[in-house]
Amino acid sequence: FSFAVIRNPWNRMVSAYIDKLSEGFSRYDYRTMGKRIVGKMRKIDNETLLDTLYPTFDEYVEWLTITNSLDRHFTPQVKILCYNRHRYDLIVPLEYSAVMAGDVWKRINVNSTLYNAYDPLSDPRKHSTTLKAKEWVSKLPPDVLEKVYAKFKADFALANYSNVTHPDFPLPLYQD
Repeated sequence: FSFAVIRNPWNRMVSAYIDKLSEGFSRYDYRTMGKRIVGKMRKIDNETLLDTLYPTFDEYVEWLTITNSLDRHFTPQVKILCYNRHRYDLIVPLEYSAVMAGDVWKRINVNSTLYNAYDPLSDPRKHSTTLKAKEWVSKLPPDVLEKVYAKFKADFALANYSNVTHPDFPLPLYQD
């Protein structure tokens, strides 16, 4: 039995930006990447100046559309999952992971919880990352949204994820 946990691509992008690249939260091991993003997007090569700058969310998203980064936080999930070479018995959307965890653990005969699963009593549509994604992504220019969607299209398709304008964002859209 094999399974994979995936996340709504918009929430994943916002979370990676906040945790890895944003000012005040940037992790040391991603600081160099943040400076490279600023340098490329603003065409700055002065290292002293770059040491004081952090990428904006818009710059980060634009960079995502042109990079071939192999870092697992910035590459499409289907590449990490080797989805085209491996078949999973179950794909678990993180947004439903707390609810679906029981089925997963039963199948592999383990009694546990999924690490980082959403609390089954809370609504993923009201999480801080979701609210930031709705706000920030809605401000991106349409051409950038199209480029991001094109690059991460397979990720959106994995669970038929809703877009930020849908009332059920970030939940997958299931059809009867």
